[in-house]
Amino acid sequence: MFLIGRFLSSLSKLSSLIGTICVILMMLHVTADVIGRYFFNAPLPGTIVVVANYYMVVLVFLAIGVAEEQRAHISVEFVTDMMPERVQTGFSVFSSALTVVVISALMVAGYTEAMKKTNIGATMEQGSQMIEVWQSYWAIPVGAGLMVLIAAYRVITTLTGLRSGLNETGIDAEFIND
Repeated sequence: MFLIGRFLSSLSKLSSLIGTICVILMMLHVTADVIGRYFFNAPLPGTIVVVANYYMVVLVFLAIGVAEEQRAHISVEFVTDMMPERVQTGFSVFSSALTVVVISALMVAGYTEAMKKTNIGATMEQGSQMIEVWQSYWAIPVGAGLMVLIAAYRVITTLTGLRSGLNETGIDAEFIND
C-alpha cells in the first residue's frame, strides 16, 4: 500500500510541476503581449484565449489533486477538534468518501464534455484567428481523477491503519491551526 501512496505522490508532484510551468509560461506570455502591445504596437494574437482556456484551466484543475494530497482544502474544525480521536477519524473518512463521490461526478461530467469538445474540435475566435481549445477540456477529468484517487486511497489507509506514503503536510497544518 505504501508504494501506491508514493506513486500517487509522484503524480501529485508531476501535477505541481506542470502547474508551475503553466504559471511561468503564463507570466512570460502576458509580459510578451504587454511589451509587444505598448512598445511595438504588435500584441501577441490569442493571448486572452490561451491564458483563459489553457494556462488557467490546467493550473486550477491539476492543482486540486495536489491540494487533496496535502490536505490544503478549506476545512472548519472548531467543533470536531473537541471530539474524541475516533469520532474525528470517522468524520475524516466520511468527508473523504463524500469527496470521492462528488469529485467522481465532476470527473465523469468533465470527461463527457472533453469528449464532446474533442469530437467537434472546439475552437474560440479572437480577432481574426480561430484558436483550438478542445485540448484544455482534458485537464478537468485528469485533475479530478487524481483528486479522486488520492481521496479514495486516504479512505482505505485510514480504515486499515496502514501507512499511506502520501506527502501530507499534517505537521505544518497542526502548527498553523495552533
